Amino acid sequence: MANNIAFQAMGKTYKAAATTTSQRINILADMPCNQLLVSSHESSQGGQPVYFRIGDSTVTAVAPTAGNPQYWYIAVPGQNKVITVPKQFTTTDGLYIAFITETTTAECYFTPGEGL
Repeated sequence: MANNIAFQAMGKTYKAAATTTSQRINILADMPCNQLLVSSHESSQGGQPVYFRIGDSTVTAVAPTAGNPQYWYIAVPGQNKVITVPKQFTTTDGLYIAFITETTTAECYFTPGEGL
């Protein structure tokens, strides 16, 4: 993991079209890496956050509610961020991400790579 360089994409960008129903994608990288650039292009005024969780091929998403906390990463509307994920993923051993919104729909993009 190279945290002292600008983010370098190491694979294709995946689009998550999130709804109130749990969905899952499998992200593959062109070369081994363990970081993602997460981009939410939703309007920061009224846009929905996307809650996502990383796991194996059975990972599911449940939106957090009052009294029902969940383990999440959050894609905040109108922001980009790089996160380090708990496992290295490659061209053959992907990274499963389950995602959901609380209401309506939202789009989020995931790009494998390394850097700041």
